[in-house]
Parts: sequence; C-alpha cells; structure tokens
Amino acid sequence: MKRALTGFFLLPRPANCLIMALSVYVGAFTAGIHWPTCEVLLAMLSAALVLGAGNAFNDIVDLHIDRINRPDRPLPGGLISRRTATLETLALTAGGLILAWCLGPTNGLIASSAALLLLVYSLYLKTTPLWGNLVVALLAAAAFPYGALISGSWGRSWIPAGFALLFHLGREIIKDIEDVKGDAAANARTLPLRWGIPKAVLFSSLIFCILIGFTLLPWLAGLYGNSYLILVSLVDLILLYALFRLRQDPVNGGSHLNLLLKAGMFLGLLAIASGEFF
Repeated sequence: MKRALTGFFLLPRPANCLIMALSVYVGAFTAGIHWPTCEVLLAMLSAALVLGAGNAFNDIVDLHIDRINRPDRPLPGGLISRRTATLETLALTAGGLILAWCLGPTNGLIASSAALLLLVYSLYLKTTPLWGNLVVALLAAAAFPYGALISGSWGRSWIPAGFALLFHLGREIIKDIEDVKGDAAANARTLPLRWGIPKAVLFSSLIFCILIGFTLLPWLAGLYGNSYLILVSLVDLILLYALFRLRQDPVNGGSHLNLLLKAGMFLGLLAIASGEFF
C-alpha cells in the first residue's frame, strides 16, 4: 500500500506541477493581483492538475523508453500499475478541466487546448525533432497569461511567458540529449538523434544565450527594478553554468542539470514577482 501511494503521488511529477501552479500565480501577479484570491487558487490548481495528467499519460505511453532512461519513475519502478496510472490520469484531467471551466470559457478553452496538446505530444510529437520541444515550451509559457486572465487583462504576463518559452525550449533539448540511449532504442527522431548531439548542444546553447540577453531588457527598459536584476542575474549564472557543464559532457552532464534548472525556474518566478512588487 505504501509503495502504491508513493507511486500515485509521484506519477504526476509534483515538483513540475508546483512550478506550473506558481507560474499561474505569477501570471496573475503581473496583472495586478498580488494576493491569491479564490479564482487564482482555482486557476493554479486546475493548471497543476492538467499538467499532472499530461505527465502521467506521458509516462504510460513512454513506459518502454523509461525502462532505459528513467527506471526510477513509478511505472518502470513497479510502484504503480498501468491500470491505476490510467485511472489517475483520467481523474486528474477531469478535475483540472472542471475547475478551469468554472473560471470561465476563456480559461476553460485554454485548459482544454493544453490537455489536448499534451495528449498529441505524448502520442505523436515527443519523438519528433523540435516539435515536441516547442509544444512543452508553449504550454509552460501559457501558464502566465492563463493566470493573468483572472483579472480580465493580459497585464505584463508576456514578459515571463517569453522567458518561459525560451527557458523550456532549451531545457527540453537538453533532456533529449540526456535521453538519447532510450530514445534511440525506441527509434525516436528527437533533435539530438536527427541532427547529432553537437548540433543539439549548439542549438540549446544559442537559445539560452538569447534568453540571458532578454532577461536584462525589463530592467534596462525601466519596467523592473534592482531587486529583479539581482535575482534574474542568479538565474543567468545558473544558465551559464548549465551551458558549461553541457559542453563538457553533453550526455552525462545533462543528467545532473535537472535539479539545477528547476531551481532556476523558481528563482525566475521570484525575480518576476519581485520586479512587479518593488
């Protein structure tokens, strides 16, 4: 029972769901909602549930690949059965979409579109060069306007949305580099397998370099103050270190960057919130 509960909890990847929920909150923050109202909390929960469902479904589809690339995950690790994972996916999807439609038709349409894209991603796009990476990046970026819409306007949600698009695009390519062994065994056609690892490293490095340049623009334009600059500079240092490690050892180096880049996401969210508040 303990193993099953652990698998049930870990399958949706709770850390990623937390980042999604916080991204929605920061999106609301950029539109002038500085305290989590009931609507904001519902938006945060709905986005987290939809993402959790997408993560769970992805693990069901990729079970044969994860036995090589991610043997510690709940499904390949035997913590949870495929049937239970399917039921959890359906429950998470239903919960997320019901909450989203309760917020209004626009939020409902965005959440439904996100759920559909996650389905298409897992079934068809994940193993294609770049398209799957773009879908994940777009969904991560959409969290900010999704939260901002609670106020009835987009606010400045376009700023973190643009940063998230580039951040996740680069990060997804790095994850593909890390996963080349299992993806190759499954005859996937991800960017590193299609273009080669050196070109994939170069492409992800270029994206992160562009991102670092863009992160300075809100401060230079006077939109955000020095507190933003200090925090976003820490994010930029993390990105530079990630590039250094990636060029040293693309495949094995990438496996140690996941937690570091997640820390960069939390810092990035804090930087945006700080810029809006101070």
